[in-house]
Amino acid sequence: MLQKAICCASGFGVGLILMLAGCGAAPDDGVTRLRLAHIYDLRAPTHACGATEVARRVREADVGLEVTVYPAAQLGNEGELLEQLATGQLEMAIAGPSFLATWHELIGAFDAAYAFDDADHLLAVANGPVGQELWDALRQRHGMRVLHTWFYGERHITARKPVRRPEDLQGFRLRMPDARVWLATGEALGASPMPMAFTEVYLGLQQGIADGQENPITTIQAMGFHEVQTHLNLTRHIQSSTQLLIAERVWQRLNDAQRSALEEAAQAAGIEVRACIERGDEEILARWRRDGALRIVEDVEVEAFRARARKHFASGYVFSELYGRIHGSQ
Repeated sequence: MLQKAICCASGFGVGLILMLAGCGAAPDDGVTRLRLAHIYDLRAPTHACGATEVARRVREADVGLEVTVYPAAQLGNEGELLEQLATGQLEMAIAGPSFLATWHELIGAFDAAYAFDDADHLLAVANGPVGQELWDALRQRHGMRVLHTWFYGERHITARKPVRRPEDLQGFRLRMPDARVWLATGEALGASPMPMAFTEVYLGLQQGIADGQENPITTIQAMGFHEVQTHLNLTRHIQSSTQLLIAERVWQRLNDAQRSALEEAAQAAGIEVRACIERGDEEILARWRRDGALRIVEDVEVEAFRARARKHFASGYVFSELYGRIHGSQ
């Protein structure tokens, strides 16, 4: 199993990739080398405007630090990357709240439907006292330090039909990431959530295994989901985020200049990611409206979805109290 893979051991799959990626002796040139892994496509803003920007800025800071990015699940899926981070097999990773919630359950509130009203609300909470409390617990318990929270986009449902109200999702097989919070969000929206790996979604939609999926617009475009769906339903059910993480034991080995360079790069990249997403959303929607690649359903009854979701998450979840605090804080 991946969790038991030993860095630099011989073998196949992820263990071998990790070995080749730099687990062996580093060149004796005084440079500290970090690997940053994530699951996102090369065209996705998280990679193109975020991870690569971190690597560039750190390199230009000239503080004896180098970040090499491994995108598109080269080193494993989100759950596997976090396992590697916690066990010392990986230095840095990007993962979302629902996968971080497998380590600290309260973080799941960030991926619960309609917890946040907009991106400003999300980032204010993530960078404020509530977020800091969650990130401190994650670091103290599991040795994962959150460097920064990046906006990932507003999530919408695509389908082969219009979806305007929760009733339209009755019996609807909605692909969701295979994490408890995501599956609960699918139920909260009124759908029948179907867990499916991110890399399998296109084929799953094409073959009709799933009726639809939900993601931000830039992700839908980058992954080609618009090619195998007919409707984009603007539900805005999650203000989605990702967290840029570094193993605490690695962080403690960095000097002050290296830490500052990494923090400044993470913050600047976060600003760039959001700008890329918002600019991309506008351009993609305009193109889809123009060429009809997807029919844009704008008259979604968002308040009906919001009321259903907030009732669903009001009790029965470890993060229910926190969820209420978050959506009541705007």
